[in-house]
Amino acid sequence: MTGSPVVENASTPRPTPGPTADLAASPVHVPGRRLRWTTANVDEGLPGIVTPMTWSLYFPPTEQTMRDCWVDLGVMPRSAREIPDDVDLRFLSVAHGHAIANVDNMGQMAAHVPGGSAAMMEEQLFGSVQAGGLPEPRGWAKMRRYPIVAVKFPVALRRAIRALPALAEESERWWSRRAFALDAAGLDEATAALVEARDMFEKGLSVHMPLSMAAQGLMGQVQNLAESAGLASGGELIKSDEGTAEFELVRDLWRLSRDEIDVNGFVRRHGYHGPREGLVDSVVWREDSTMVTALAARYRTRADAENVDDLVVRRRREHDEAVRRLHAGLSPARRRLASALIGFASQVPTWRETGRANILRGVDVTRAAARSIGRQLADAGVLAEPGDVFFLTIDELASRRTGDYADLVARRRLDHDAYSAIDLPHVWHGAPEPVVSTAPRTTDDSDGTGAADGTGAADDTGAAATGDTPEIRTLTGLGVSAGVAQGRVQVIRDLDDAEIEDGTVMVCKATDPGWASLFPLAEAVVTDVGSAMSHAAIVCRELGLPCVANTRSGTTELKDGMFVRVDGTAGTVEVLAPQ
Repeated sequence: MTGSPVVENASTPRPTPGPTADLAASPVHVPGRRLRWTTANVDEGLPGIVTPMTWSLYFPPTEQTMRDCWVDLGVMPRSAREIPDDVDLRFLSVAHGHAIANVDNMGQMAAHVPGGSAAMMEEQLFGSVQAGGLPEPRGWAKMRRYPIVAVKFPVALRRAIRALPALAEESERWWSRRAFALDAAGLDEATAALVEARDMFEKGLSVHMPLSMAAQGLMGQVQNLAESAGLASGGELIKSDEGTAEFELVRDLWRLSRDEIDVNGFVRRHGYHGPREGLVDSVVWREDSTMVTALAARYRTRADAENVDDLVVRRRREHDEAVRRLHAGLSPARRRLASALIGFASQVPTWRETGRANILRGVDVTRAAARSIGRQLADAGVLAEPGDVFFLTIDELASRRTGDYADLVARRRLDHDAYSAIDLPHVWHGAPEPVVSTAPRTTDDSDGTGAADGTGAADDTGAAATGDTPEIRTLTGLGVSAGVAQGRVQVIRDLDDAEIEDGTVMVCKATDPGWASLFPLAEAVVTDVGSAMSHAAIVCRELGLPCVANTRSGTTELKDGMFVRVDGTAGTVEVLAPQ
């Protein structure tokens, strides 16, 4: 059946025609049928339309490691470890080329963790509790696994904490050895590297997943503690001691801009980053370093800007002040507990961003191997062009059934073009009803036209081309990094074309680690999607930038040149002056 969106706009866009190919045959269209699904937060790592190659890297490894994690933490029984055939019993899937998450199943898992609830999970994910979900477990149904979780959760968490540093070192060595050598690899070596990369990707996930689950719980506890002491937000209490992987990226950009390192040295450390870096078919800095050079030049012009070492000192001082304010609102006994909790929670940014780096290195070796395979198959006449390889799955390439490739690619390109012209609702039941996209096409769209569809429904700001000037208003979202800043809006849709000016409030749909290089050039950050644990929130807290996440419509309601006031504590963006 086709479900109705849970949240609708006042003027719902008309449905779009579907792709010409049979949807049942598409590897990137496997929707649910009964429960609630969403694109929220999933599209932070997988923005836009995923190709079969990208989806075959992420699924089944992500679903399997998530299920393994819940079992290892004691939240799910061992019998639930296997990926079910019923899509509505999974946590992740894909519909019309968009990666999607099962809101109801995520909520049920959260409800079976001591101190957790489905409502809290939805609040963190969306900023509000959505309607129409499965009933919140109560009584024995909620608590029956508490004793098992109490035993298993600490064991699984300790194991992941211990494994993370060694895995990060292994992942960095492996990526450096593999990614830069695959241009010269033969077909057999490149195919073996493709399969090996998926194994390393899954290995990274297996450590990242339990730490991410624990991070959500720790964030909730710190927030509760902050509220009990009269603080508006607990985000400012969580800061890493040494800085995250993205912090090191920013540090190295400063060093590059001061000629302390060269571009090659920078790329050898951070080359797996770049625009839409979670997608296998994207182009990253390892392949094209011109964006790195441009960023370094932009940093170089900011001679009077705060350098990274001064930033570290300032952030430590601000963090100490936040902890002092917290202690002032607590009894002496609770202060000791608070100090222990905050000390443990200080690991959260490192867990999250080191884990992401491990995963992205797996994506990049997949990318390098796929490009090598694509070139060789195109040279052999098996594929019409090297880029066709991204419309095949890892297993299809590993099978070497080359006679099937041309037909598969042709059908899937038609699907991809159709999916690129549609959006999905924010939250929906069952199979989503696709709608015509009102956002401009980005540079990774397959036809390169830059048009959402044949109607010309969007202008270059992403809003309907009505010619009306938006009224002065306040946009609300989640306050995920404290502080207040004012500046001119710059809506950034594509990291390739981003040129941040001084005094800019950076407005974007979401960010991934490749965007970290832009943060020090902005006054504040506003995102359409995200939560307290999203990439933008974590990096902004590390750098001391105000951030409002999950506005849902920031990139369409806010226009370039608007002068706005961003309150990262209250979660508001106030338009002070129009363009």
